[in-house]
Amino acid sequence: MALCGISATQEMDEDEIKILDQFIAELNQNLEKNLPKIAAQFVNDYESSEFDPLRDEITKCLLCDFCQAAITLTNHLTENFLKTMLVYHESLENGEHNDLTTLFSKGLDIYDNMNLVDTIDKACEHEIINEEQKATLHKFRHDFRNAYSHASKRKIFKDSKIRTQKLSLNKELKYELEEPKESLASDLVFAQGLIQTLLSKQIAFDYFKTVDKIIRDALTEFYKNSDKTST
Repeated sequence: MALCGISATQEMDEDEIKILDQFIAELNQNLEKNLPKIAAQFVNDYESSEFDPLRDEITKCLLCDFCQAAITLTNHLTENFLKTMLVYHESLENGEHNDLTTLFSKGLDIYDNMNLVDTIDKACEHEIINEEQKATLHKFRHDFRNAYSHASKRKIFKDSKIRTQKLSLNKELKYELEEPKESLASDLVFAQGLIQTLLSKQIAFDYFKTVDKIIRDALTEFYKNSDKTST
């Protein structure tokens, strides 16, 4: 089932057309494979213009199997969501509701430059998220946000290992293969591009779907409480 098709332009040479055709074939395979995994999050929006553009981009990355991009965008969505909700909470509690140009100023002053550790804790303190969600987000902060944002190789790869074999020249100048051994991926800098790509495919879907559920649950409670406040 062909899910997408693009016509090559006249300016493209044969090699470029071949690369484009290969990319389209991969896209079709990935869309067919990944749509069942992420369909609900792709189709159902948050009804929130603050967060839906990011949700839309992340789900499209996942559909196309661009998992490293999805992880980094999920990192941004998480922090953006928490800070925005804290600004809203502060504004509803203490803002000057008659002037939209200054309504969010105090909240932005407090939360805009707050580090993620304190942001998660404050979101829990103000009941935007619960204790279980707080613990989950702190784990994600360590495992994914810090690891990928700071390109920390030992945090990204942890204790992941791959089988390696050393190739060397003996005294007769013939190649010899040593016995295979398990090597830490974090130590194999030359191979980490491919390893990280493969590892991200194991992580990205569950990471985003968990964050997505936290956001949906939090928004449901927020709108419920906002309705009570307005009445």
